[in-house]
Amino acid sequence: MTTTPAQRFSATAAAYAATMAPSLRPIAAEVVRRARLEPNDRVLDFGTGTGIAAAASLGDGRRVTGIDAAPGMLEIAIADVPGAMFREMDFAALEFVDASFDAAIAVHSLLFATDQCAVLREWLRVTRPGGRLSLSVPGPVGVTPTAVYGEIYDRYGIDTVGRYPTIDTLAALAAEAGWADMDVAADPSAAIFLTDAAAFRTWREMGSRSAATAELTPDQQRVLTDEMLAVTPRGADGRLRIPFGALFLAARKR
Repeated sequence: MTTTPAQRFSATAAAYAATMAPSLRPIAAEVVRRARLEPNDRVLDFGTGTGIAAAASLGDGRRVTGIDAAPGMLEIAIADVPGAMFREMDFAALEFVDASFDAAIAVHSLLFATDQCAVLREWLRVTRPGGRLSLSVPGPVGVTPTAVYGEIYDRYGIDTVGRYPTIDTLAALAAEAGWADMDVAADPSAAIFLTDAAAFRTWREMGSRSAATAELTPDQQRVLTDEMLAVTPRGADGRLRIPFGALFLAARKR
């Protein structure tokens, strides 16, 4: 039976919280910093996941709402970030009236939009004139997992071509959607850090449910995980380090 991305994320929410979320926290902090939030702002966090960016946005009387289509993610967010409001919602079809928010933030979630330009227009719609957008995406491709696993991906038919933007293509996409005053930056050192092989296997269990590898048998998944683990670099602290990269974009609604 075919599962939706939201169902896959919901089913793997605990694995995400244990593996991805800790590595995304510094990226979320930078997204929030670049949003230049003000006291009492109404903030909307798109694809909030376990709520790490929503948590970083709280304070100074701000009203923070996180949305996600995966109920399993939201269960964790609600438990971990009691100061924010969370709603199950498709970020491509928002249940908010125009100009409802002062600031819009998104940490590595735009990548999962089928039509990224249309999604950015929808995010623009619910942001007030003069309001701000701040987001991150993985990339560019040379500092993503493809840099380490490219040869393995090729052998297994895992296609990542065109998935990751560059600074220029990200800025152009936002401009096409109607955002203005783009400010872009990159952190090629951003990575997923995992403590040991067990954590790696947990991370891969989450990835094994993605559309890219859904057709592989359980045995093929296990072999793929072993091959990937064998070539994964380690940092100076001994942790496994999977390159991911981060591109940042901040913009304003005219």
